Amino acid sequence: MAIRVLIAGVAAIGGPLWWFSPAHEAAATDPIVTASVYRGIGQEEFTVSNMENRTACLIAKGMTTTPRSSMLTAGADCDAVWPGLVQVSNWTENDDGTVVLTDSHGEQVLTLAIGDGVDFESLEPSNAALALTAIN
Repeated sequence: MAIRVLIAGVAAIGGPLWWFSPAHEAAATDPIVTASVYRGIGQEEFTVSNMENRTACLIAKGMTTTPRSSMLTAGADCDAVWPGLVQVSNWTENDDGTVVLTDSHGEQVLTLAIGDGVDFESLEPSNAALALTAIN
């Protein structure tokens, strides 16, 4: 009988102490942090199409490097789609909804905007008639 009273007393006092302790809260996952970790793991692939010369290639948006930027790789055949596209290494999303693709020296190769019927369309340079369509 004394053991039952002891166990009941420990449960009555220890249960609430454990529930309200910081160790109990540490077990919960933070959905924002968890989502940001998983976002960097996956890859998004896009088909880049040049409407004038009817060429296309693939680019892959990879690991997140900053809250606004991700690594980017372009296929070797992307030079036929747009000069300098094969050297693109960074995808940066701006607050106005535009996306800037830059090379490893930070030089802008393309500026994109959300497209009409495609995911993105080229804005700059003005002579680029490019469209990006997500494939996954």
